[in-house]
Amino acid sequence: MSLKRIEDWDDILEPLQLPLNKPAEPFIKLNRVTTSEAALNGENWHDNMLKLVASWVAKGNTDEEIDVLAGRLTLPGYTIEQTLKDVRPMVDSARQKGFAISGEILQQSSYIGHHNQIYLMKVSRTGPKEIRLTNFHAEIIYETTVTNGIDNSKTFTVVGVLHNGTPLSKFDVEANAFDKLEWLPTNWGAKAQVTVGSMYKAHVAAAIKERSNPKERTVYSHTGWIDKNGKFCYLTNRGGISAAGLNEEIETELQGSLSDYDLPAPNENGAEKLFEILQHFFKLVDDGTGLLLVGAAFRATLSEFKKCTVSVFLQGTTGTFKTAISGCIQAFYGKEFNGSHLPENWSSTSNAMEKKAFLCKDAVFTIDDFVARGTPSEVSRSHKDAERVFRAQGNQSGRDRLTSTTEVRGAYIPRGLILATGEDIPNGHSLQARCVILSIKKGATKTDTLTALQELAKQESLAQLMSNFLSWGADQADHNKIKSLITAAHDDCIKELPTSGHTRMRDNLASLTSGIWLLLQFGKERGDISDEEIQKFKAATLNAATKVAEFQMSVDQEASEADRFIEYLRSSIAMGAAHLANKYGTCPDAPSTWGWKTTGTPDNEVTYGQGTKIGWIVGKEIYLDMKAALSVIKTFSTRLGNHLGSSELAIKKALFEAGMLEKEGEGRYTKKVSVEGRRENVTCIQVSLLMDIEEIEREPSEDDEPLEENLPF
Repeated sequence: MSLKRIEDWDDILEPLQLPLNKPAEPFIKLNRVTTSEAALNGENWHDNMLKLVASWVAKGNTDEEIDVLAGRLTLPGYTIEQTLKDVRPMVDSARQKGFAISGEILQQSSYIGHHNQIYLMKVSRTGPKEIRLTNFHAEIIYETTVTNGIDNSKTFTVVGVLHNGTPLSKFDVEANAFDKLEWLPTNWGAKAQVTVGSMYKAHVAAAIKERSNPKERTVYSHTGWIDKNGKFCYLTNRGGISAAGLNEEIETELQGSLSDYDLPAPNENGAEKLFEILQHFFKLVDDGTGLLLVGAAFRATLSEFKKCTVSVFLQGTTGTFKTAISGCIQAFYGKEFNGSHLPENWSSTSNAMEKKAFLCKDAVFTIDDFVARGTPSEVSRSHKDAERVFRAQGNQSGRDRLTSTTEVRGAYIPRGLILATGEDIPNGHSLQARCVILSIKKGATKTDTLTALQELAKQESLAQLMSNFLSWGADQADHNKIKSLITAAHDDCIKELPTSGHTRMRDNLASLTSGIWLLLQFGKERGDISDEEIQKFKAATLNAATKVAEFQMSVDQEASEADRFIEYLRSSIAMGAAHLANKYGTCPDAPSTWGWKTTGTPDNEVTYGQGTKIGWIVGKEIYLDMKAALSVIKTFSTRLGNHLGSSELAIKKALFEAGMLEKEGEGRYTKKVSVEGRRENVTCIQVSLLMDIEEIEREPSEDDEPLEENLPF
């Protein structure tokens, strides 16, 4: 009788009765010690050994290790060989049933290549078995470590060929993504195939790595100095510049615009064109500030040995050639740079600028065209981005971040010198103090000189001078002289600079002038510039620095929190956003001056205070309610796109330090006065800070009626 349906078994056998709602038996983890003792005592030896073998296979033990463990459980009267004869089939069965750890590449397996294909040679008790893994052959030819000076990552360079001999493209894959094989369809498409099964993917990745013999290499993704085998080398796109010349075996991989940081090999000309180049920059702008820009370019290269904490801001309206001038400075680092091609623009995100400034090590990094225009949020973002960049440069600190694995990743701090251009100057007194601001007026730039410099840049003369200077610098660094040279030049410059202004201003200017000092020293040692010429350029540089210091002091004063507060206070009252009352809370003398408005007909006039009452005017003093005043001023400044973000205490301190505040008592910035019949702690300033007293004072006339004091009840 033949069976056509599985249900026909019910005609021969009684239907299987399964217990209903039988509770699941709880899972009990195998206790190897107890099970081993039971087997050794002869209690269900075969069953216990099955359990133990399964657990050993699942744990990942090799056949050799299992043989040793099983041999220890040989019963009396039996030999180890007899025990292993029973155990080894159990091992094979356990592996076939999938007790091994998922994804584990068993040590019993090996890989072979045949006809441009990869095979798994699987060893079992019955003998070796070949399993085809791929229809292609692949090999890792390079294991590359990419470093930015702090973080390292590894990539594999993979090449391959199909089983029919068709070459496959070469590509790079991140080392930590290699085992997933997601790179396979992305780079080689559907024609490169892997045998179905997750275990086989793991075997393919392991096979490629096992059968490869990659060459190890290090690639640098940043510019600037490194220590290579005890010698200093300066990295550019062509390799490393050392005292011995250009080493092209040092590999760099500079991305985007950074790839144009490309210097030629040093030559024997040394500083041959130094005088000509400096003479052009001296004549470039009326006040000689071109020399300070050259100082910035060469001082930036030595940031490895003494950090630069200053930025340079080249300010000027359209038509002042500020971008073209910055292009000539940037051309010291590569002939491809010019006014229409600079490393960065302020329209980029702050993260992009931060990362590029970090990779642009020991070099000038130009960010072009700062213009704070647009909607209030766009203006605010522009100033916020500028603050982030300049503070990171000035403080040599930044924002740490967490990686996807919650590990702390250090901040990307600028490691060179930032040169920025723009029509507007970024907000903030302390922020501007971190910059040397070079202002170029219309008509101050000599266009014929600018053209000559641009021609020198195209001829690679500027980049050649920089390369020769770096080779000299490498030699000084190799002999442990460079740090003392930088310090001596800085100290020599700072003694000659003005002492007034922000405390950081002298140090900032000394950083730039010391760059010229060191460049001149290089030229003197090479015999390409005379002592007389050196003194001439030093005097011109100091003269330019003194003029810049005077301009910077005026900018700093305008940008100070105290001056901004007074300016906004005056404007808020003038525009009707706030008013001042007399000591009784009513209309003061000259009411329109202090924010009061008169409406109605001559027979029915009404005078009222506009906006918020922010204080009282008493004689020649103004008593400010600082909380009310700041509430108005912060709103007003935000509308103007130049938000005053300082706290009440910071504003009071700034007013006092500027000599605008009458302080009462040690550590106090307020006075206690009587107004509107009560005692108030107020901030006291002079009327003359807001208005010219002569404009609001007048002699009383005969028509004036005596004012009755409106005393409160």
